[in-house]
Amino acid sequence: MYVRFILNFFIALTFLLGSIPASLSQELETEIRDAVDSLGSGFPAGDVDGFNALLANSDLGIQGDTLGHMLYARRQFDKAAWFFGTDALGDLTDPASLNNFAAMLVETYADDPDTYPVDWLNAAYSASKMALELAPDDAVYSNNLGHVARRLGLHEEAIANSRRATELDPDEPLYWTNLARALHAAGDVAGASEALARAHQLDPAGPALIYATQSMPDTLPGFRESIAPRCNVNFRCQEICPKSIIGGLMSVTCEMENSSAQMACTEGRPYPASYDCREDLPEYGILIPGLNSGFSIAVPGFSVHVLVDGEGNVDVRVEAGVSIGPVGGYIGTDGHFSPDGGVSFDNTRGGVRLSLLNNGPGASTANSLGHPPIHIEAETLNGQPVDINVETYNAGLISY
Repeated sequence: MYVRFILNFFIALTFLLGSIPASLSQELETEIRDAVDSLGSGFPAGDVDGFNALLANSDLGIQGDTLGHMLYARRQFDKAAWFFGTDALGDLTDPASLNNFAAMLVETYADDPDTYPVDWLNAAYSASKMALELAPDDAVYSNNLGHVARRLGLHEEAIANSRRATELDPDEPLYWTNLARALHAAGDVAGASEALARAHQLDPAGPALIYATQSMPDTLPGFRESIAPRCNVNFRCQEICPKSIIGGLMSVTCEMENSSAQMACTEGRPYPASYDCREDLPEYGILIPGLNSGFSIAVPGFSVHVLVDGEGNVDVRVEAGVSIGPVGGYIGTDGHFSPDGGVSFDNTRGGVRLSLLNNGPGASTANSLGHPPIHIEAETLNGQPVDINVETYNAGLISY
């Protein structure tokens, strides 16, 4: 019984410590603690005590990683690193906390490398390396270790880990741009250009690619040469544009935009990957037969607008109400029909309008038809809180 107790104790201890040897665990803990203390020494007086009290006394169970993420979103990298590091010290087998601590510590160091100690990079390297050992098949940890290694000038290790990240997740453009940075730092401009071309294929307008190409201008000739044969931008204009006169005009614009996007692609510039042929088509208002098939009917107290596109889709807007002088109340809804989806209704609304222009027969007629020339409107849509709008002929000018 005693032998079994001892055996179970060591099994449990091994589980708690993960696969980290005791000596390595102690060394890693010391590095992280020194970095956390160094970070805290640069905070305003009382901040560290306040942070520790917050972690110790939170009734909501808020932990360091939660606060670290919040501070990261606010770009307070030093404080985010402190909270991630504190969280990692509580569990050295948590790869996420180790990785986040390393990433934020490197960002803080990079903001002012002449002021901050290089030991921070060493602590980040140790933490990032341990995170990868704990989760060897996660691209995030390979990518971060490659980033830290590049900062330390460990070019072979930076390239190996950055390349491993692209193998584990080949559809993430950030990993390809970081591989390009690692190759470029090692002097492989051609390899960096090819990696940037892969990132361009995945997200041609992504910020990671834009920042990377700006920081490595000598890669641009090779980068453009690599992407030119791969550029095949196709908006499918004849398929996506409505089969109507306006749709035909829009398809011409679509083809022009397609040509511009193709040129931007071959030049390595950001470009749109698609085109919306419907974005400039009016939905309601004056409908001209042959341009937008449809009709409108308006009598005092009731109006209906019908719009039919070239694909058989029908949109209907119905509104009914009553006007007493400059004040009118109304209710309305929108209906839709498509050959594939059938009939549906949405945008149920109701409200009150106060006309601001009531002189003359034209204004009176427009008011009675529910289209006052200019008015203040209080409307609720789909049961939501009331919005206050200033409109002209039911087209919004100001909304509150």
